[in-house]
Amino acid sequence: AADPIVQGDLVFICTGYGKGAAMLKTGAGQPQELWKTKALRTQLNPAVLVDGHLYGVDGDTTSPASLKCLEFATGTEKWEFPKVGSGALIVAGGRLIVLSGTGELMVAPASPAGFKPTARAQVLQGKCWTSPVLANGRIFCRSVPGDVVCLDVRKP
Repeated sequence: AADPIVQGDLVFICTGYGKGAAMLKTGAGQPQELWKTKALRTQLNPAVLVDGHLYGVDGDTTSPASLKCLEFATGTEKWEFPKVGSGALIVAGGRLIVLSGTGELMVAPASPAGFKPTARAQVLQGKCWTSPVLANGRIFCRSVPGDVVCLDVRKP
């Protein structure tokens, strides 16, 4: 279900179910595979690209899943943050906004040095597989059963 990420003539594709990810170079003729890895297997939601690094949830709904950072050019894993579950993330203003598979919302700088949340709160209960949405200074989060929360994160 994860969308590809395109940057110039490079296309990053990724899927779950134990398959993994690949970087393809497009252009004249057949696409060329630059690298392939099982270090990132996004089942439900796409990774995000920030300053040459991919951030995404690795794992399926039937197994433990973690948040990972990979170098875009090589596929080299930079770090892993365990126990995120089959959640989702977005990026805004250089920060990762992550909703875990169990409803914990975390905000951290997007950095290949590691995932260090500057804010975190349990905002929902149950399964949460939908990407959070940031709009007009508010973060919207939804659970699988359809519960929705809206968090005002505007600066006073």
